[in-house]
Amino acid sequence: DRLIAVSPSLRTYMLERGIANERVACVPNGVPGASNAEMRRTPCGPWTLGPIALFRPRKGTEVLIESMAGLPSRGLDVRLRAVGGFETPEYEKAIHDLANRLGVEDAIDWIGFTRGVNRELAKMDLLVLPSLFGEGLPMVVLEAMAAGVPVVASRVEGVPEAVRHRETGLLVEPRSVSQLAEAIEKIVTGNVDYCALSRGAQSRHSELFSDVKMASGVAAVYDDV
Repeated sequence: DRLIAVSPSLRTYMLERGIANERVACVPNGVPGASNAEMRRTPCGPWTLGPIALFRPRKGTEVLIESMAGLPSRGLDVRLRAVGGFETPEYEKAIHDLANRLGVEDAIDWIGFTRGVNRELAKMDLLVLPSLFGEGLPMVVLEAMAAGVPVVASRVEGVPEAVRHRETGLLVEPRSVSQLAEAIEKIVTGNVDYCALSRGAQSRHSELFSDVKMASGVAAVYDDV
């Protein structure tokens, strides 16, 4: 009777494929507020950048590693905390080979799969999501926002609906190593206010992407049916 799209862009996608307008409701994804969320301060020591993903080619991991290789020359003290497993052993080997070839393997902590996403977010200063293709409405971005972790992400379908450029994080073009490195540099060097991004992320999550907001939206669709 009804279809629920989890983001406005996916609703548009469904309408473009001939589904009647009145059948498609939009209820954005939502996640609970982080239990360990607190007001974040600008880091004083090394910055920890964290992708959280199932690592596969579409996630743009190569772009992130290549951008990491250029950060020391910009005077930036950063580490990568990579959380998640790999889709295949072959891809895992290719990524490690790339990191070794570019001389950044020692600056990367490979954490592997975990169910404790909030615990990992608490150890990160920035969430980095350099996806090459659309994401719908990425749950990990919403989880980061709930925890007050600013996001640097590709401007691909679904992501800009959560991340507001220079308000909750920074958006870059997909596949752009230089733009990703520049965005990280802007935040680390204080060109963009880190604390303001953190506050903006938590506020936007609470307003639009909480579990309560999602549940009430789904309940309204069922009531209408």
